[in-house]
Order: sequence, then structure tokens, then C-alpha cells
Amino acid sequence: MDREQPCAKRVILTRSQEDIERDREVFEKYGFEVVALPLIKTERLAFELPQEKPDVIIFQSQKAVRFFLERYKVPEGVKVVAVGEKTRKALEERGVKVDIVPKENSATGILEELPEGKGELVLVPRSEQGRRELIDGLPKKGYRLLPLNVYRTSVVKHSREEMLEALKGGGFIVFASPSAVKGFFANLQRDLATDILKRLVVVAIGKTTKKELEKFGVSPNIVPMKPLIEEVAGKIHDFWQENCKY
Repeated sequence: MDREQPCAKRVILTRSQEDIERDREVFEKYGFEVVALPLIKTERLAFELPQEKPDVIIFQSQKAVRFFLERYKVPEGVKVVAVGEKTRKALEERGVKVDIVPKENSATGILEELPEGKGELVLVPRSEQGRRELIDGLPKKGYRLLPLNVYRTSVVKHSREEMLEALKGGGFIVFASPSAVKGFFANLQRDLATDILKRLVVVAIGKTTKKELEKFGVSPNIVPMKPLIEEVAGKIHDFWQENCKY
């Protein structure tokens, strides 16, 4: 694939189709063409609440909020933790009061923000493929842990031709999760996938996604300080203004 305008004013989004449609406007307001390349999809899992009432519930994503609250209410008197502002907003829109939002929007930030535990029961609605930092860290801090898988993320398969059509033309490609990175390499032979990414401006939404790209030998060009799609769009616009505007 020839390198065509690596700084073309186009952004390839790789989240689920639902997320891409929600995020599209954020990039279009900066004048970017948005190319949809959904590499992951999410599906609801069957789950039941444990008999014992938790002391704390921790939400690490808007999807965890949605899938959990579609079936259950947060019990009265339970402390609620949201990983970031978007997750807090999703909770508050559903009438849930949020007690803690860590300064660092990550599992590490949550662990730092929580006081030392005294055996309190913590419920963590999560993805079946969710990362383990919080799951491993809470018991070490003195909490009893109840991980609850409420949704699953899986790879969306595309034909080689569909992938190449979406990727041609240069521009920016945004990876918003490690799952999307895995989905990219699951759809293309590794050498070809790596070569294509060299011809694009690669954006990782946060540190964990950056680490996943690095496992495949790819160093992202842009990693915003905050894992927010508005921050991503702003950084892409700044990059284009500084490096690509003729």
C-alpha cells in the first residue's frame, strides 16, 4: 500500500460501531473526515448479583454502567466509584450518586484514592476480558473482592479488501482500547498490519492501549494525557496543525 498523504485530514476510528457513531461529531467539528472501521463489538452477559450487599461498587467504563444498571439498581448506602468523568456522567444520568472519581483515571488511580480496607466487600462490574490491575490490587489493600462479568468484547472480522479500503488514503488511526489493537492484528497478517501503521499517524487513547501497541512493535505517535475522546480529537487537530497544514 503506497503512502498516500500520511497527514490527510481523515481519522479512522476502530471502536464498536455504536461508539464510533457517538464519537463521530467530536472529530467532524475539527473538519476531519471520519472513517468507520469497527474492530470490536460488545455483548451483554447473563449475571446475577451475589446475596451479600457490597460496601463499594467500582465502575471502570460507561459500558459497565450501562449493562449493570439495565438489570440492577445500586443499593442504598453503597459507596460508588467511577474511573473518570465520562463514567461519572453515565452514572449520574441514571440517578446514581458518585462518591469518588480518582485524579488519575485508571485502575491505579482508583487504588491510590481508596483508603486501606478493613474487609469491605467491593463489587466490580466489568468486561469478561477486563484488565487485572484492580482485581489484583484490591485484596492486597485489604478489601474482599467480587468481580462480576457483565459484558464481553469480541473481535469484528473484516475481509482483507474491506480493511485495505478503509485504511488507504493516509491520515490518523485511533485505538481506544487494547481489544481494538488485537482486533486490528487479528484482521491482517502481522507484517502487513505493521507496515500499514507505519504509513499512518497512530493514536493510543491511553497508557494501556499504548502498551498493547508496543507488544506488536508499534510506537504510537500521539498519546493524550487524559483518556478522553475530546482530548484525543484535540491532540489530533494540534498535530495536524503543526505537522500537516500546508
